[in-house]
Amino acid sequence: MPTVENTHQVAQRANPESRVVYVDNDPMVLAHGRALLAENERTAVVTSDLRDPAAILADEAVARLIDLGRPVGVMLVGILHHLHDDEDPRGIVEAYMAAVPSGSHLFITHFCASSQDSRDAEKKFLALLGTGRFRTVAEITAFFHGFELVEPGVVPLPLWRPEAAVPDELTVGQRLMFGGIARKP
Repeated sequence: MPTVENTHQVAQRANPESRVVYVDNDPMVLAHGRALLAENERTAVVTSDLRDPAAILADEAVARLIDLGRPVGVMLVGILHHLHDDEDPRGIVEAYMAAVPSGSHLFITHFCASSQDSRDAEKKFLALLGTGRFRTVAEITAFFHGFELVEPGVVPLPLWRPEAAVPDELTVGQRLMFGGIARKP
Protein backbone atom coordinates (compact mmCIF):
# COMPACT_ATOMS: atom_id res chain seq x y z
CA MET A 1 0.00 0.00 0.00
CA PRO A 2 1.42 3.39 -0.90
CA THR A 3 2.65 5.29 2.15
CA VAL A 4 5.46 7.79 2.68
CA GLU A 5 8.32 7.80 0.15
CA ASN A 6 7.08 4.95 -1.98
CA THR A 7 8.26 3.95 -5.39
CA HIS A 8 6.21 6.49 -7.32
CA GLN A 9 7.38 9.37 -5.15
CA VAL A 10 11.05 8.49 -5.46
CA ALA A 11 10.80 7.72 -9.18
CA GLN A 12 8.80 10.84 -10.00
CA ARG A 13 11.14 13.04 -7.99
CA ALA A 14 14.01 11.72 -10.13
CA ASN A 15 11.95 11.82 -13.34
CA PRO A 16 8.49 13.44 -13.23
CA GLU A 17 7.52 11.38 -16.31
CA SER A 18 7.97 8.06 -14.44
CA ARG A 19 4.97 5.76 -14.38
CA VAL A 20 4.30 3.25 -11.60
CA VAL A 21 1.72 0.50 -11.10
CA TYR A 22 1.29 -1.11 -7.69
CA VAL A 23 -0.33 -4.54 -7.46
CA ASP A 24 -2.07 -5.94 -4.39
CA ASN A 25 -4.79 -8.54 -3.89
CA ASP A 26 -6.46 -6.77 -0.96
CA PRO A 27 -9.52 -4.67 -1.96
CA MET A 28 -8.94 -2.39 1.05
CA VAL A 29 -5.46 -1.60 -0.24
CA LEU A 30 -6.99 -0.80 -3.63
CA ALA A 31 -9.51 1.62 -2.15
CA HIS A 32 -6.94 3.33 0.06
CA GLY A 33 -4.31 3.41 -2.68
CA ARG A 34 -6.68 4.88 -5.24
CA ALA A 35 -7.68 7.60 -2.80
CA LEU A 36 -4.02 8.46 -2.13
CA LEU A 37 -3.14 8.45 -5.82
CA ALA A 38 -6.30 10.09 -7.20
CA GLU A 39 -4.42 13.15 -8.39
CA ASN A 40 -1.44 11.28 -9.85
CA GLU A 41 -2.22 10.26 -13.43
CA ARG A 42 1.13 8.48 -13.79
CA THR A 43 0.48 6.02 -10.95
CA ALA A 44 -2.16 3.34 -10.42
CA VAL A 45 -3.07 0.59 -7.99
CA VAL A 46 -4.37 -2.68 -9.42
CA THR A 47 -6.18 -5.35 -7.44
CA SER A 48 -4.88 -8.67 -8.69
CA ASP A 49 -2.94 -11.70 -7.55
CA LEU A 50 0.80 -11.75 -8.14
CA ARG A 51 0.44 -15.43 -9.02
CA ASP A 52 -1.50 -14.48 -12.18
CA PRO A 53 1.03 -12.58 -14.31
CA ALA A 54 -1.14 -12.82 -17.43
CA ALA A 55 -4.04 -11.01 -15.73
CA ILE A 56 -1.78 -8.31 -14.33
CA LEU A 57 0.04 -7.74 -17.59
CA ALA A 58 -3.31 -7.49 -19.42
CA ASP A 59 -4.82 -5.06 -16.91
CA GLU A 60 -5.97 -1.72 -18.38
CA ALA A 61 -3.92 0.35 -15.95
CA VAL A 62 -0.76 -1.62 -16.69
CA ALA A 63 -1.35 -1.31 -20.44
CA ARG A 64 -2.01 2.44 -20.10
CA LEU A 65 0.98 3.24 -17.90
CA ILE A 66 3.71 0.72 -18.63
CA ASP A 67 5.26 0.52 -22.09
CA LEU A 68 6.46 -3.07 -22.25
CA GLY A 69 8.43 -2.22 -25.37
CA ARG A 70 10.85 -0.15 -23.28
CA PRO A 71 12.98 -1.26 -20.30
CA VAL A 72 11.07 -1.26 -17.01
CA GLY A 73 11.75 -2.09 -13.38
CA VAL A 74 9.99 -5.13 -11.96
CA MET A 75 9.98 -4.82 -8.18
CA LEU A 76 9.05 -7.86 -6.10
CA VAL A 77 9.61 -6.31 -2.71
CA GLY A 78 8.75 -8.36 0.35
CA ILE A 79 6.35 -10.63 -1.54
CA LEU A 80 8.05 -13.78 -2.84
CA HIS A 81 8.63 -15.12 0.67
CA HIS A 82 4.83 -15.30 1.04
CA LEU A 83 4.73 -17.94 -1.71
CA HIS A 84 5.37 -21.60 -1.05
CA ASP A 85 7.46 -23.63 -3.47
CA ASP A 86 4.35 -25.35 -4.90
CA GLU A 87 3.10 -21.91 -6.01
CA ASP A 88 6.10 -21.72 -8.37
CA PRO A 89 7.59 -18.37 -7.34
CA ARG A 90 10.46 -18.87 -9.80
CA GLY A 91 8.00 -19.41 -12.65
CA ILE A 92 6.15 -16.26 -11.60
CA VAL A 93 9.36 -14.21 -11.71
CA GLU A 94 10.19 -15.71 -15.11
CA ALA A 95 6.72 -14.82 -16.47
CA TYR A 96 7.08 -11.16 -15.51
CA MET A 97 10.61 -10.94 -16.84
CA ALA A 98 9.62 -12.66 -20.10
CA ALA A 99 7.14 -9.82 -20.66
CA VAL A 100 9.75 -7.06 -20.41
CA PRO A 101 12.51 -6.24 -22.89
CA SER A 102 16.26 -6.36 -22.63
CA GLY A 103 17.60 -3.64 -20.35
CA SER A 104 14.81 -4.10 -17.80
CA HIS A 105 15.73 -4.63 -14.17
CA LEU A 106 14.46 -7.04 -11.52
CA PHE A 107 14.54 -6.00 -7.86
CA ILE A 108 13.78 -8.60 -5.19
CA THR A 109 13.80 -8.49 -1.40
CA HIS A 110 13.19 -11.72 0.47
CA PHE A 111 13.41 -13.14 3.98
CA CYS A 112 16.55 -15.26 4.14
CA ALA A 113 17.25 -18.48 6.02
CA SER A 114 20.79 -17.35 6.75
CA SER A 115 21.12 -18.51 10.37
CA GLN A 116 19.42 -20.40 13.17
CA ASP A 117 17.95 -17.07 14.30
CA SER A 118 16.32 -16.62 10.90
CA ARG A 119 14.94 -20.18 10.93
CA ASP A 120 13.43 -19.46 14.36
CA ALA A 121 11.94 -16.23 12.99
CA GLU A 122 10.47 -18.18 10.08
CA LYS A 123 8.57 -20.42 12.52
CA LYS A 124 7.09 -17.33 14.20
CA PHE A 125 6.33 -15.78 10.82
CA LEU A 126 4.45 -18.90 9.71
CA ALA A 127 2.56 -19.10 13.00
CA LEU A 128 1.37 -15.49 12.56
CA LEU A 129 0.56 -15.49 8.84
CA GLY A 130 0.29 -19.17 7.98
CA THR A 131 2.06 -18.72 4.64
CA GLY A 132 5.47 -18.25 3.22
CA ARG A 133 8.98 -19.45 3.52
CA PHE A 134 12.43 -18.07 4.23
CA ARG A 135 14.82 -19.15 1.48
CA THR A 136 18.59 -19.56 1.46
CA VAL A 137 20.89 -17.10 -0.29
CA ALA A 138 21.31 -19.66 -3.10
CA GLU A 139 17.53 -20.01 -3.48
CA ILE A 140 17.04 -16.24 -3.57
CA THR A 141 19.91 -15.86 -6.04
CA ALA A 142 18.26 -18.49 -8.29
CA PHE A 143 15.39 -16.04 -8.92
CA PHE A 144 17.94 -13.98 -10.87
CA HIS A 145 19.07 -16.90 -13.07
CA GLY A 146 19.71 -15.73 -16.63
CA PHE A 147 20.05 -12.08 -15.61
CA GLU A 148 23.11 -9.96 -14.84
CA LEU A 149 23.32 -9.38 -11.07
CA VAL A 150 24.25 -5.84 -10.11
CA GLU A 151 27.03 -5.54 -7.52
CA PRO A 152 27.12 -6.35 -4.64
CA GLY A 153 24.75 -9.19 -5.60
CA VAL A 154 22.29 -10.78 -3.18
CA VAL A 155 23.19 -9.53 0.29
CA PRO A 156 21.54 -8.42 3.55
CA LEU A 157 19.76 -5.13 2.80
CA PRO A 158 22.07 -2.99 5.00
CA LEU A 159 24.98 -4.15 2.82
CA TRP A 160 23.38 -3.21 -0.49
CA ARG A 161 25.28 -0.04 -1.37
CA PRO A 162 25.07 1.62 2.04
CA GLU A 163 25.39 5.39 2.20
CA ALA A 164 27.04 5.24 5.63
CA ALA A 165 29.37 2.85 7.42
CA VAL A 166 27.80 -0.48 8.36
CA PRO A 167 28.82 -2.28 11.55
CA ASP A 168 31.05 -5.33 11.09
CA GLU A 169 28.45 -7.46 12.89
CA LEU A 170 24.86 -7.12 11.69
CA THR A 171 21.99 -7.68 14.10
CA VAL A 172 19.60 -10.61 13.66
CA GLY A 173 17.02 -8.20 12.23
CA GLN A 174 19.52 -6.76 9.76
CA ARG A 175 20.34 -10.27 8.52
CA LEU A 176 16.72 -11.38 7.98
CA MET A 177 16.00 -9.60 4.69
CA PHE A 178 18.25 -10.01 1.68
CA GLY A 179 17.93 -8.30 -1.66
CA GLY A 180 19.39 -7.91 -5.08
CA ILE A 181 18.95 -6.26 -8.45
CA ALA A 182 19.66 -7.75 -11.85
CA ARG A 183 19.50 -6.55 -15.44
CA LYS A 184 17.88 -8.54 -18.24
CA PRO A 185 20.48 -8.89 -20.99
